[in-house]
Amino acid sequence: MRDTNIKVLFFTPYYYQNRGNATTARRIEHGLSREGEVEMNIFSYEEMSYDSVVRERMEKADVFHILHFARFVKWAERNQVELDKPYIVTSGGTDLNHSLIENEQRYLPLLKKAKAVTVFTQDAKWMLVNQYGLNDDFVHVIPQSVYLPAHDRSSEPLPLPIGTPKLLLPAGLRPVKDVLYALKSILKLKLDFPEITLLIAGANLDHDVYTQVQVAVEKYEWLHYLPEIDLSRMKELYEWTGLVLNTSFTEGQSTSLLEAMSLHKPVIARSNTGNCSIIRHNENGMLFQNHEELYQSLKKVLLDEKFYKHQCANGYQTIIENHTIEKEVVSYLNLYKI
Repeated sequence: MRDTNIKVLFFTPYYYQNRGNATTARRIEHGLSREGEVEMNIFSYEEMSYDSVVRERMEKADVFHILHFARFVKWAERNQVELDKPYIVTSGGTDLNHSLIENEQRYLPLLKKAKAVTVFTQDAKWMLVNQYGLNDDFVHVIPQSVYLPAHDRSSEPLPLPIGTPKLLLPAGLRPVKDVLYALKSILKLKLDFPEITLLIAGANLDHDVYTQVQVAVEKYEWLHYLPEIDLSRMKELYEWTGLVLNTSFTEGQSTSLLEAMSLHKPVIARSNTGNCSIIRHNENGMLFQNHEELYQSLKKVLLDEKFYKHQCANGYQTIIENHTIEKEVVSYLNLYKI
């Protein structure tokens, strides 16, 4: 690449494991590589060693881009890393909704010294500006987009369960994802849909949650768990399912909901700030606050074919209007140039 290209070293906690941060990093890398103005280097600081190669890349970089400030601060403290270049920080949500609240003194200095901070939603910006005193012009809202890389169709098919309707809950097994929440509503729904099936798909990230899921899978013949798969195979899951669920207590902005909507699948999600930044209840998706609302939402979407198609069409339109990779990438590129 030409020397005039901006050299960016992108710090992400995960790149190889199929987690939300990895999806974000891969998507931004893919989008920027098409622009031809950026030389992007990825450093997965929770998965790779901090060695002389990384230090050399840091020296050559024009700008750093840091994803998930709480994890980065902890890593930088352990490795005694000092930032001597301009940097941008992107908050995915968990760091803002939990870490910053728990220890403001530890994490706020990194944000205040950045040349820009980006968040996925207006609510997140409001929090940083009004609760933590960051300058309004300094915090930028850049909604996530969708990136589902193609995979080799000749590969072995995924072991997907039978039954209908087919429900999918894509989430890593962590307490915040609350992946077993929907069971109570689905048990009630079985009166209308005796062959219903629910597939939880995501990496095993917490031993206790994994154990709970295994116990539930043994108990309910209609509940299934699929361990971590590569991002390139997620499209198979969305093509298999008839409806996508999100039961997280909190979200920054759920990529699985955006991915589902981009493929004309209806979505039903727990009402939290991240999910509400995407979904308008009864228009492009459904929001719930309790088991009864989840049950009623599932029943309405699955029984009313016209409403089902309406949700799919409006969800797809949301992606086209607000979550294209072109808009996202140009927004980051403009910040690199500041």
